[in-house]
Amino acid sequence: MAKKRRPVQGQETPLNRKQISRREREQRNTRWIVRGTAAVVGLMVLLLGWGLLDQYVLRPRQPVATVAGTPIRLDTYQKWVNYRRWEYRNYLAQLESQRMQFDTGDEEQAFLSQYFDQQIQQIQAQITNLPVTVLEELIDDQLVRQEAARQGITVSDDEVQVALEERFGYYRNPPTPEPTPTSAAEAAAEDAGSQDEGTEEVEPLPTQPPMTEEEFTELSTQWVQAAEKNTGFGESDLRAMIEGELLRARVAETITATVPTRAEQIQAQHILLSEREEAEQVLAELNDGADWDELAAERSEDEANRDRGGDLGWFARGQMDEEFEKAAFSMEPGQISDVVETSFGFHIIRVLDHDPDRELDSFALQMAQDRAVNEWFSEQRASEQVVRHWDSSMIPPDRFATSF
Repeated sequence: MAKKRRPVQGQETPLNRKQISRREREQRNTRWIVRGTAAVVGLMVLLLGWGLLDQYVLRPRQPVATVAGTPIRLDTYQKWVNYRRWEYRNYLAQLESQRMQFDTGDEEQAFLSQYFDQQIQQIQAQITNLPVTVLEELIDDQLVRQEAARQGITVSDDEVQVALEERFGYYRNPPTPEPTPTSAAEAAAEDAGSQDEGTEEVEPLPTQPPMTEEEFTELSTQWVQAAEKNTGFGESDLRAMIEGELLRARVAETITATVPTRAEQIQAQHILLSEREEAEQVLAELNDGADWDELAAERSEDEANRDRGGDLGWFARGQMDEEFEKAAFSMEPGQISDVVETSFGFHIIRVLDHDPDRELDSFALQMAQDRAVNEWFSEQRASEQVVRHWDSSMIPPDRFATSF
């Protein structure tokens, strides 16, 4: 009978087929586990990378609006929203601090406190509407820049610098301070050789010294640093904002230059009442021969002009309520209207004179020019070249809501 051979010490024992098969199966499983783990890790890295790419590269470039194909980027929009919020919150904090100094038990101070309360409420409402307001501001800015480019309108770096300086209260050539009324009176008394020693000498009020260039540099640097730290809105953004304001003013000048300085105008009076029934009664009295001026003084609720017969002076179209104008411009001089209803109440109108081509006064001309500019912007905003992609998910969190 043959003896089994003992394995030599240090030499591996040969594997049988079953053992070899099991080892190969384990090796295959290990390879699959390694590959699966690598795939999962790779997928996680890919997802993380995509998330970072989307958050820091793709999403910031996403447009909130386009103007004639030029995008307004999300990161630009969010930076402006944050800046405006910071600006308004600072102003709100100042108002609240001033309001707290008033004694509400004092009648005069209580009135001032109520005034500040109204201002604070208005600012809070504006803060709430800022996301939409900023979107429209950026659209307007792009409309202005494109119109300026079409007309060849430019703004120099020095003009931007001067406007920046004046924004902070620094003037390169400040106006010569004029003497205060007190100091002027004293000078006149001295020239006249006044000998009235019983009158107490009044010291003139000190004149605020103009800001120096060094003070401007320090103040503007501090402001820019604070704005950039809190909102990311830096000096280049501030200069771009000022440049846009200057361009807007110059584009507006080209629009207002086309506004006629003469227009059809009428001179009219009115009696204003809050109730139709009373207005009908006053109209009946006028038709029966009552004196217009007396009725206006006694019955009209327009305190600004009732003692002058309700005189509204000369006015052109576009200055009054639409329904009021429609009635007034359809009348002949000396004619009295029926009762006309507007958002202000119920009017009875008497036309005194009519001029088809009268020079506009400064107030009427300014109104016409403002209306022309507003109409231009309204038309541009509503045009097909402006495409809004904005939705509420693009609004950045209000990081300043609890800071002040």
